[in-house]
Amino acid sequence: MGIVIIIFLVLLLAALVFLAYKLLRYVLKSKKRTVVALVLCGVVVLIVGINTVFFKKMQFIQSKVYPDLYLVKNPVKDKKDLRIAIKEFVIQQTKVNFENHEESIKAQAVSNYSLRFYEYNKSWGINLFADAGTAYFIENEEDPSGFVVEELSMYVAYRLAQFQMNLCENDSSFYCGELRYFDKGEISKTEVLTDIAPILSNIPAKK
Repeated sequence: MGIVIIIFLVLLLAALVFLAYKLLRYVLKSKKRTVVALVLCGVVVLIVGINTVFFKKMQFIQSKVYPDLYLVKNPVKDKKDLRIAIKEFVIQQTKVNFENHEESIKAQAVSNYSLRFYEYNKSWGINLFADAGTAYFIENEEDPSGFVVEELSMYVAYRLAQFQMNLCENDSSFYCGELRYFDKGEISKTEVLTDIAPILSNIPAKK
């Protein structure tokens, strides 16, 4: 079955290349058609550029199977701005997490609280044997033994940051957190967020 699929994909690719070649020859035979084609290509590039710069907003997409995993879609190019955005998001989510937990389970919630950030990436659906991209983990768990293996460890280059909650070293009445930023799979910067939340006795339970 696998061989049949591969043969089909090869034939499909060959047909697309042949059609593209025929279309290119047809366009180049006429100066007028060439000019029109260049103008259309320019318009498409302009539209894509405007859409990318002005309309594609950065998004934090939470995985439905791993609550601590967030995929950053359309991340800003500037590394400093990206780190600031992740830091602000971490602080906001931490606050929401504590406010939404009852007093009786806050200790467990704090001790296990962490966040992971990866850049959103999705492969073309026409390639059945290509990695699905980090977008796969929005709806699916890791699959180390499937037809196409999918694990987060395959996408270390897309890893952006990781946050872990801890007690503050200098003040045991507050929780702090360590936020590590990654660049191409390597730690690029570590930041300690202090006084994120008070200990359990000082945190008001959600009403």
